[in-house]
Amino acid sequence: MYDFMKKVPGGLLLVPMLISALFCTFAPGVFEIGGATQAIFTADGLNYIIGFACLCSGASIDLSHLSVVLRKEGVLILVKVIINIVLGLLFIQFFDMDGIWGISAIAYIAAIASTNPSLFLALESDYGTKDDISAFGLVGLLCTPAYPMLVFSISQTTAINWTPIISTIIPVIVGAILGNLDPKMRDYLAPGAAITLPFMGFAFGANINLIDAIKAGPQGVLLTILFYIPMVLIMVLVERYLLKEDGVTSLAMSSIAGMSVSVPAIIGAVIPSYQEFVAPATAQIAFEVVISSIITPVIARKLYRPKETDQTTLI
Repeated sequence: MYDFMKKVPGGLLLVPMLISALFCTFAPGVFEIGGATQAIFTADGLNYIIGFACLCSGASIDLSHLSVVLRKEGVLILVKVIINIVLGLLFIQFFDMDGIWGISAIAYIAAIASTNPSLFLALESDYGTKDDISAFGLVGLLCTPAYPMLVFSISQTTAINWTPIISTIIPVIVGAILGNLDPKMRDYLAPGAAITLPFMGFAFGANINLIDAIKAGPQGVLLTILFYIPMVLIMVLVERYLLKEDGVTSLAMSSIAGMSVSVPAIIGAVIPSYQEFVAPATAQIAFEVVISSIITPVIARKLYRPKETDQTTLI
């Protein structure tokens, strides 16, 4: 089983996610019996898993190497944020909230502002270095619904809630302090981030209804295209020609997280006048979660260029 999952790009995350999505689609609620079962096999435990992974990835950050992480992942995150804000502003400016071709501004912004940090961790575990893997906590900042809400708020000039973003940073800081105070703690905690992959996958899949995703049809396909072009294309070009890397990290940051399925409903709850966009946007994003989880690892494998001294896998 392990060897099979390792043969699939990002398989330690994607295979459990697919299995969980099948349960969500054909036997919803089967694990909702409370206690430990519900905590580990549904989305209920997702925040704990992400928090634990953030702490472990923070522990793997060697402050003496922090400049390396910021030079690569820091630059790419900044590029992604700028692109997200610019594209969000342009979309609303030209197409208003109703959007175009059945894709609303809510669906578009929730999609382009999404990042699946667990797939990032899976791909960097396969193709990256220890420094790349330690950036999981930074990438995790883009995973919470707070980030697309931030982009949406900037586009709409509404109030910004910083609390969810701060709550993601705290475990990373605690982990970094522990790991740098005691190298033995770093060695003990660092592998924990990769170990969480199957559990993250199962938790993400618990929110994905495959039938609803398929129903999104042409709009889901179009939204996927609008996600990869121009945003992902620009990020890969920046990484390859400015940072002189292979482009895998840009791809690893370019997949839709299952958590993003909840973003339209959150926006609809905050701004009730947008409720009409919630249902179609949710279905379109669910479709894109599935498709991007397949496409991104395949492209990443094609871009990957082995280095002579490659410190890749923690699992």
